[in-house]
Amino acid sequence: MPELLQRLKAGGYSLHAMSNYPMWYKLIEEKLQLSQHLDWTFVSCTGPMRGLRKPAPAAFEAVTAHLQLPPQQLVFVDDRQPNVDAAAQAGMGAILFTDAAALEQQLQQMGLKF
Repeated sequence: MPELLQRLKAGGYSLHAMSNYPMWYKLIEEKLQLSQHLDWTFVSCTGPMRGLRKPAPAAFEAVTAHLQLPPQQLVFVDDRQPNVDAAAQAGMGAILFTDAAALEQQLQQMGLKF
Protein backbone atom coordinates (compact mmCIF):
# COMPACT_ATOMS: atom_id res chain seq x y z
CA MET A 1 0.00 0.00 0.00
CA PRO A 2 2.78 2.53 0.71
CA GLU A 3 4.02 2.08 -2.85
CA LEU A 4 0.60 2.87 -4.30
CA LEU A 5 0.25 5.95 -2.08
CA GLN A 6 3.69 7.15 -3.14
CA ARG A 7 2.86 6.69 -6.82
CA LEU A 8 -0.39 8.61 -6.41
CA LYS A 9 1.39 11.43 -4.63
CA ALA A 10 4.14 11.50 -7.27
CA GLY A 11 1.38 11.61 -9.90
CA GLY A 12 0.27 14.95 -8.49
CA TYR A 13 -2.74 13.81 -6.51
CA SER A 14 -3.46 15.41 -3.17
CA LEU A 15 -4.06 12.69 -0.58
CA HIS A 16 -5.95 13.30 2.66
CA ALA A 17 -7.02 11.09 5.54
CA MET A 18 -10.68 11.28 6.53
CA SER A 19 -10.90 9.63 9.90
CA ASN A 20 -13.28 9.17 12.81
CA TYR A 21 -10.32 8.51 15.11
CA PRO A 22 -10.07 10.48 18.33
CA MET A 23 -6.77 12.11 19.23
CA TRP A 24 -5.06 8.72 19.19
CA TYR A 25 -4.74 9.08 15.42
CA LYS A 26 -1.42 10.65 16.44
CA LEU A 27 -0.29 7.28 17.82
CA ILE A 28 -1.16 5.69 14.49
CA GLU A 29 0.88 8.37 12.76
CA GLU A 30 3.87 7.71 15.03
CA LYS A 31 3.75 4.00 14.22
CA LEU A 32 2.87 4.03 10.50
CA GLN A 33 4.11 7.49 9.46
CA LEU A 34 1.27 7.88 7.01
CA SER A 35 1.99 11.58 6.67
CA GLN A 36 4.79 10.60 4.30
CA HIS A 37 2.01 9.93 1.82
CA LEU A 38 -1.05 11.89 2.95
CA ASP A 39 -2.23 14.73 5.14
CA TRP A 40 -4.34 14.13 8.27
CA THR A 41 -6.65 16.93 7.09
CA PHE A 42 -10.03 15.47 8.02
CA VAL A 43 -10.07 14.00 11.51
CA SER A 44 -13.24 14.13 13.57
CA CYS A 45 -11.47 15.51 16.64
CA THR A 46 -9.71 18.44 14.95
CA GLY A 47 -9.58 20.66 11.88
CA PRO A 48 -12.35 21.19 9.33
CA MET A 49 -14.13 17.96 10.27
CA ARG A 50 -14.07 18.58 14.04
CA GLY A 51 -17.17 17.13 15.67
CA LEU A 52 -18.27 15.39 12.47
CA ARG A 53 -18.07 11.69 11.71
CA LYS A 54 -18.45 9.51 8.66
CA PRO A 55 -20.95 8.59 7.30
CA ALA A 56 -22.78 11.82 8.18
CA PRO A 57 -23.41 13.96 5.09
CA ALA A 58 -22.03 17.01 6.93
CA ALA A 59 -18.61 15.30 7.15
CA PHE A 60 -18.42 15.01 3.38
CA GLU A 61 -19.69 18.57 2.97
CA ALA A 62 -16.85 19.74 5.23
CA VAL A 63 -14.36 18.03 2.94
CA THR A 64 -15.63 19.63 -0.25
CA ALA A 65 -15.89 23.04 1.43
CA HIS A 66 -12.36 22.88 2.81
CA LEU A 67 -10.82 21.65 -0.44
CA GLN A 68 -12.99 24.05 -2.48
CA LEU A 69 -13.65 21.31 -5.00
CA PRO A 70 -16.89 19.82 -6.27
CA PRO A 71 -17.46 16.29 -5.00
CA GLN A 72 -17.26 14.93 -8.54
CA GLN A 73 -13.53 15.76 -8.53
CA LEU A 74 -12.86 13.72 -5.38
CA VAL A 75 -12.34 10.01 -4.83
CA PHE A 76 -13.12 8.55 -1.42
CA VAL A 77 -11.67 5.19 -0.36
CA ASP A 78 -12.77 3.40 2.81
CA ASP A 79 -13.01 -0.12 4.17
CA ARG A 80 -16.57 0.34 5.46
CA GLN A 81 -19.47 0.10 3.02
CA PRO A 82 -21.70 2.64 4.85
CA ASN A 83 -18.97 5.27 4.49
CA VAL A 84 -18.48 4.44 0.81
CA ASP A 85 -22.23 4.67 0.23
CA ALA A 86 -22.35 8.06 1.97
CA ALA A 87 -19.50 9.38 -0.17
CA ALA A 88 -21.27 8.22 -3.32
CA GLN A 89 -24.48 9.90 -2.15
CA ALA A 90 -22.44 13.10 -1.65
CA GLY A 91 -21.39 12.89 -5.30
CA MET A 92 -17.84 11.64 -4.82
CA GLY A 93 -16.21 8.77 -6.60
CA ALA A 94 -16.33 6.03 -3.97
CA ILE A 95 -14.33 2.83 -3.62
CA LEU A 96 -14.63 0.08 -1.04
CA PHE A 97 -11.07 -0.85 -0.08
CA THR A 98 -10.29 -4.55 -0.11
CA ASP A 99 -6.61 -4.58 -1.08
CA ALA A 100 -4.02 -2.40 -2.79
CA ALA A 101 -4.13 -4.24 -6.13
CA ALA A 102 -7.90 -3.90 -6.41
CA LEU A 103 -7.71 -0.24 -5.40
CA GLU A 104 -5.11 0.48 -8.05
CA GLN A 105 -7.26 -1.17 -10.71
CA GLN A 106 -10.39 0.73 -9.63
CA LEU A 107 -8.55 4.07 -9.59
CA GLN A 108 -7.23 3.42 -13.09
CA GLN A 109 -10.74 2.50 -14.25
CA MET A 110 -11.88 5.90 -12.93
CA GLY A 111 -9.30 7.52 -15.20
CA LEU A 112 -6.57 8.35 -12.70
CA LYS A 113 -3.09 8.22 -14.18
CA PHE A 114 -0.12 7.50 -11.94
